[in-house]
Amino acid sequence: MRVSPGILYMLASTAMLAVVNVAVKKLAGVPTAEIIFARCLISLLLTSWQLHRTGVPVWGPPEARPNLLGRGIFGAGSLILGFLALKVLPLGGAITLSYLAPAVTAIAAIWLVNEPLRPWQGVFYAVAIAGVVLAKGTAGLLSAGVLLGVGSAVSSGLSSAFLRRVGAKVAPLVPVFYFNIVPLAIAFGWMLFGWKWPQGSDWLWLALAGVLTHVALWCTTLAFQEQRAGFLAALDYLGLIYAVALGYFVFGDKIRPSVYPGIALVLLGVGLNAWYSARHQQRPH
Repeated sequence: MRVSPGILYMLASTAMLAVVNVAVKKLAGVPTAEIIFARCLISLLLTSWQLHRTGVPVWGPPEARPNLLGRGIFGAGSLILGFLALKVLPLGGAITLSYLAPAVTAIAAIWLVNEPLRPWQGVFYAVAIAGVVLAKGTAGLLSAGVLLGVGSAVSSGLSSAFLRRVGAKVAPLVPVFYFNIVPLAIAFGWMLFGWKWPQGSDWLWLALAGVLTHVALWCTTLAFQEQRAGFLAALDYLGLIYAVALGYFVFGDKIRPSVYPGIALVLLGVGLNAWYSARHQQRPH
């Protein structure tokens, strides 16, 4: 069976963003505004250079700009709130909350993209979410950081829905440009109130976060141009496996016995969603 390029792009994006979360967690001594600024600046420079080489206008066609701006605004909210959540919550807790985003994407796509969420898909999402809760638990989530994490997830879901709304109307890197320009402007003004020079390995982690985020956003854009938003949103839950592995090997997080059945539920929910979506796409209209 041939695997859709959209699926491969989404899997690559999820893996790279998991590493970005580790990089942000490693930058505990660097102000959040500086992390966002460095990450967006690196990605924006790479994006602008690539668009200039291909002769594609960075602002995109006029008819697509409202949706591109929506992508940028909600993407900025997701980025800023997500980084703040990573600062105040354990890595596992912050990532657990981020998995609310795929469900938000699927629901928002009903109105923004006219992609109906079939009843069985809602059941499969519930299975995946139950797996997330079982694998990561609720310990460490009952704090003020919960609001940051939930806000980031909702913003991320809406940003993805606007990206699907843009579709293949623009070059893949144009939405990446919008995703970076809005939070870059916000972070620039924010960091003026408290600047702190990065030290030692901080520079390496900042560079890694910027480059990997750029490639991940490019892969995400290609994925949403290839595949339905509701289907791709389910693949986001596979990032839980990356989070558990990175937490164990990088931060020495202990793996509780409930993690394994939780991961099994996540894979079951994602697998059933993929099978169900593929089955309906093969049916003649």
